[in-house]
Amino acid sequence: MDKGFLNKIDNMNSNKNLNLFIIGPSGCGKTTQAKLIAEKYNLTHISMGQLLRDEMAKKSGFGIEAKGYIDNGKLVPDDLVFDVLISHLKSLEYKNFIVDGFPRILNQGRIIEFFLRKNNSPLTALIHLTLSFKQISKRRTKAGDEFQDQNRSDNSPAQIANRQAFYDDNIEGIRDYFVGKGKFIDINGNRPIEPIFEDIVKAIEKIK
Repeated sequence: MDKGFLNKIDNMNSNKNLNLFIIGPSGCGKTTQAKLIAEKYNLTHISMGQLLRDEMAKKSGFGIEAKGYIDNGKLVPDDLVFDVLISHLKSLEYKNFIVDGFPRILNQGRIIEFFLRKNNSPLTALIHLTLSFKQISKRRTKAGDEFQDQNRSDNSPAQIANRQAFYDDNIEGIRDYFVGKGKFIDINGNRPIEPIFEDIVKAIEKIK
């Protein structure tokens, strides 16, 4: 076969947009993995939680409204979340990014998947790190205060437990939807950082 043709195909594949989301229970290490993935594939890393906290720090209209929900461990309403997320994605022309901490509920997943498809930049995959609350609790106990995100105002034991319960209530619906789309990657998160990252890369290489 013509090598020039093969090179052309390789170039086409390498230029394909890579639009990723990564989710998992609070404390599973998704932000760490998102940063590694962003570095490897030259993607823009967007932390949904950090975006919200940045808006709160700026005391923007959005931030003031969101603060009331976050401080009480509640989910920020979809319309507020989408305003800030879509603004960032639009600046990237909706391509070559990884968003961590989103979607948190099925409706968010459906809407963002449809929105990206409508803008001719479809979702590549939703990566899910699996880790039980018991395993996460062991991590927190072992790491102590260094494990905690000091920038968060919602890191009390009760609020952490609330986030875990919310995750448990919603993950199955998200999984079923994206499995049906052929865009769901399940990764065992109860391991050191390196093997988790290696498995994520292998999975991405199969579908990108």
